[in-house]
Amino acid sequence: MESLSVRVGRRIREFRRARGLTVAQLGQILGKSAATVYKYESGEIAPDVNQIQQFATALQTDPVYFFDVPARYRMDSARVPYMDTGRLYTYYFDGRVGKLTKSLLLFYPHPEETGIQASFYLNLTDFDRPEQARYIYSGSMVSHDTVSYFVMQNTTLPIETYVIEVVHPMQTTQTTWGLFLGLSDEPATPMTTKMLFSRVPLAEKELSSYPLRFTKEELKTIRRKNAILLTIRESENRGGRL
Repeated sequence: MESLSVRVGRRIREFRRARGLTVAQLGQILGKSAATVYKYESGEIAPDVNQIQQFATALQTDPVYFFDVPARYRMDSARVPYMDTGRLYTYYFDGRVGKLTKSLLLFYPHPEETGIQASFYLNLTDFDRPEQARYIYSGSMVSHDTVSYFVMQNTTLPIETYVIEVVHPMQTTQTTWGLFLGLSDEPATPMTTKMLFSRVPLAEKELSSYPLRFTKEELKTIRRKNAILLTIRESENRGGRL
């Protein structure tokens, strides 16, 4: 397994690129040479606590995201009732751009407080590299017998907050459904859509069998009741029982 300094350095590099900064530009913000910044990013120099905070401030993020490891390394995950997992792979169809959006939702006991902490990596191309998400959110989870709620805030733009509602299936299944509510940037307006949650990554062929667009029945309900009421039944959870 790679050393902590290498992993932290890679995260610094990825956040720098996500912010559109060159090595020289980041160095100018920090008051360091480009060569020194490169050594931090390559893991040749291990940053101390104060330097980690300096990098986080310069890159407009929280220091925790330099250490937050991918889902496969987590051993202390919280458990959602009926799902028996500490991570969910999420999918929704974004009609604004006409494509499927994949994201990763992690949740785990807060290290210093009671309650469940959560991280949401929105718009991913690779589930194994969540730090490369287009947007990263942090927040908390509240779980009940039949539903769990996640309130997630953008780590670089606090005004952008999402609420994710996950419906617990009445039997242990691979997938379930819920709602995704937040602020759209295309255009800037409140939005909500339905979201598919899975315990494991789903291949494109598997996803094609799920009604990721609103069904005719759901659209009729929206027009009739002026509300979004999901009609997905357990029999429509194509993943079946585990």
